[in-house]
Amino acid sequence: MRYSTTVRMKNFLGLYQDGDGIGISPRYALEAVNVETPGGVLGSVARSRYNWAILTSPMTTLMHLHRRWHANENEKDVLLACGGGRLYYKLPTDIVWQPVYLSGQMAMFQQNDWSWVTYEINPPGANVPVDVLLMSNEKDGMFCFRGDTMTLSIVLTPKKFGVIARYAERIWGGGIEDDPDMLVYSAPFDPFNWSQNNQIPEDGAGDIMQPSWDGDSFTALRQFGSQLIAMKKRRIWRILGTDPGQYTFREQYGGGAMATNTIAVDGERILMLGGEGMLYYDGISVKPFDEPFARQVFARMNRNAFDRACACLYRDTYYCALPLDGAETNNAVLLYNTREKTWLLREGLTVCSFLPMDNMLLYTSDTVPGRYWEWGEDVRMAGTMVPAKWIGPWQERGDKALQGGWTVHLAVEAQAQMEIFITIRTEKKARTKRLKVLPGTKPRKLVFGGYGRRWRLEIACYDPVAWRIPGGIQVDTEIDGQ
Repeated sequence: MRYSTTVRMKNFLGLYQDGDGIGISPRYALEAVNVETPGGVLGSVARSRYNWAILTSPMTTLMHLHRRWHANENEKDVLLACGGGRLYYKLPTDIVWQPVYLSGQMAMFQQNDWSWVTYEINPPGANVPVDVLLMSNEKDGMFCFRGDTMTLSIVLTPKKFGVIARYAERIWGGGIEDDPDMLVYSAPFDPFNWSQNNQIPEDGAGDIMQPSWDGDSFTALRQFGSQLIAMKKRRIWRILGTDPGQYTFREQYGGGAMATNTIAVDGERILMLGGEGMLYYDGISVKPFDEPFARQVFARMNRNAFDRACACLYRDTYYCALPLDGAETNNAVLLYNTREKTWLLREGLTVCSFLPMDNMLLYTSDTVPGRYWEWGEDVRMAGTMVPAKWIGPWQERGDKALQGGWTVHLAVEAQAQMEIFITIRTEKKARTKRLKVLPGTKPRKLVFGGYGRRWRLEIACYDPVAWRIPGGIQVDTEIDGQ
């Protein structure tokens, strides 16, 4: 006796990699590389585009200053890049980088990694505030880049800060090489004033010691709502209050932030990468986050290059660049859509650092030094897609009955002529059909022979053409009931 059964994938939900891949909803994928699932529709992703402005040295840090008071509308945004110990800037319309000068000479630094914040100052005689970018590292100290003159000046601070943050109208600094347990704060509304005010303490600067007695140092400072979160690799503190008379420190639970460059504030939580997967801080403790979904991706992560990982939050998506399969630099990006709660993987991207802006996401590359890239999201641009694959979970019956004679119903929408490969894989054999697609959308039916006690659907495309599968996929198969 034989009868048939139907598996429907009405929409697609990204990765789910827990267990052996059996008994999972067919809407999930065991592997999903270089695809997107916006609104549950499986489709291609766009290739990133590089900017023509190039430096002779690798870009390690990208920074952005928005000049609110600048007269020309198309020159309000300034990009800054550090490479080879030098600092450069460019406007959106520039095709070359301009060097930044300090005291009349081109600025030179000991290192290229910077922590930075934007702020404003009120110089004497100025009619409006001046937007500035404050940047600091533990070797060179703090500097101020002015948005009106495009020049740099030294900010004299009590210590050289490896990390800085803006909180309650003060600049906070930590990550101090010779004082790892110290946090220092400036006077309110004045990033150049680091002196204590003994008569009115709330109007002056100061410092706080928060020792952990284990050699750990503050590696990140993040404003989190109305509080400041100070992170070490193994511990986290929450700082409440707006002036020295109100400050309270409370150590949190669950450990610290091991991969400093992966920390991103997402509303009422902070996302970050841990040694075995994603973590999140909810205002009380650090906990594992969505462990089953990308478990196999994290298992491929090179722990020896863990410190190279970096991440950001852009348009409700958390982008985390990782070194996979023994790579010494980041060679993939794991994406978590916080709105749709889906995980996907992009491979072949060697991201060194991210810079999210209002209308674009920029990143620098380890393998193409001297350039920065714009993340590719515009799938309307024909000819810019990248090779993609989607592998579904194993489908089997509880009674281990033989299944065979698969009929796959789908409609592929493409901007230009292309080919997509549909595979039915059993525990015995894989059978693949090449589907030629013309522009537009047309329902198609593919029939596969063979049999097996379990099977899965696989989709692959290697053409640089934008495509999507609206309406999902239906697979009909026969069951041997004897």
